[in-house]
Amino acid sequence: MLLEALIIIVAGSFILEALLDHLNQRSSEGRPDPLVAHLYDEKEHQRSISYGYEKNQLGLISGLFSTGLMVLAIGFGWFASLDGFVSERIDNSLIVSLLFIGALSFISWLISLPFAIKSTFGIEAKYGFNKATPKTFITDIVKGSVVGVIIGGSLLAAVIWLYERFEDRFWLYGWLLVASFSIFMFMFGTKLILPLFNKLTPLEDGELKGAIGQYCKSQGYSLKNLFVMDGSKRSTKANAFFSGMGKSKTIVLFDTLIEKLSKDEIVAVLAHEIGHYKRKHTLAMFLASNIQTLAIFALLGWALQYPEFSKALGAEEGKFHLSALAFFILLTPLQILLGLLNNSLSRRNEFDADTFAAKTYKQAPMRSALSKISTDSLANLNPHPLYVAFNYTHPPLVQRLKNVG
Repeated sequence: MLLEALIIIVAGSFILEALLDHLNQRSSEGRPDPLVAHLYDEKEHQRSISYGYEKNQLGLISGLFSTGLMVLAIGFGWFASLDGFVSERIDNSLIVSLLFIGALSFISWLISLPFAIKSTFGIEAKYGFNKATPKTFITDIVKGSVVGVIIGGSLLAAVIWLYERFEDRFWLYGWLLVASFSIFMFMFGTKLILPLFNKLTPLEDGELKGAIGQYCKSQGYSLKNLFVMDGSKRSTKANAFFSGMGKSKTIVLFDTLIEKLSKDEIVAVLAHEIGHYKRKHTLAMFLASNIQTLAIFALLGWALQYPEFSKALGAEEGKFHLSALAFFILLTPLQILLGLLNNSLSRRNEFDADTFAAKTYKQAPMRSALSKISTDSLANLNPHPLYVAFNYTHPPLVQRLKNVG
């Protein structure tokens, strides 16, 4: 019964994603709302449609391939075979779990690599977005792998050790460990990890910094960490983000954002990011995420008591890594529902931050900044509502413009 459920969930998740992509692609070909229809001429509208279509097709092929392999692996007991191969050579159960998960991660990365290359140097380059060189691409892979192995491997090893040492209370101790780590990364991740991949430089003195400083002073916001990131190293797309709390709070502006937007538009974008801080959106989403993680750890702790989860993947006895794998596959429907909730809350927060920026700074530059950022990335101006519900953390442009007024 569990075996069939695993296969149905894996296949069903892919079908749902493919259906949503199809609906969204069809919707993109329709006529956008008059409020945004003028932002693309006919040529740019067709480019936006083609860009979305090519990304969807690549995603469909990638998803079909990975889903097919997953179904075969579940149906033919390949996961149990991999576990047996490792267990025959290693006596330590913690190391067996680490090697098993590491092997799956490597295989998953290997499968995704050709699609990542096609996306970066094929689609993104074709539409003028990619700026990454093969050297940058390879360097990112190497750095990301090293960071992932060191940080992810250490955290995973600690979680497995906690399970073996405190089986009954593992769910609580495991959550405390992960929550503590997430707090640390939330506070200091931008300063510790991001510089490994991108160059962060303080915004230079000048008219823009003066305007930003004046706005921050008007809002009682102590601006100590304002950086410009070399986003143009990889893409022409513009962005900005906020991270941290207290003295560690940081705002990062992509250099592409500064290049493409006017002074007032940049201040409006920064006002939006400060709005997230002032309205406590970042803290609220962080707390909600950790509450959800606690619930998931509690469910995982329950599931690990039953060897049936491992046996569903072809094993003869319960194993941490096999039961955890089966558990997270079975958890997919709940994760989809949580995704709907989280996306809805995130979109609400974006509306609120937009309103904050328009009220505390200026309405017109907020509108024009949103429009430029969207059209510059060939965004779909007419996304399907269901696709938005399942995938958008930010509201569609037309809804944001109506909200700003």
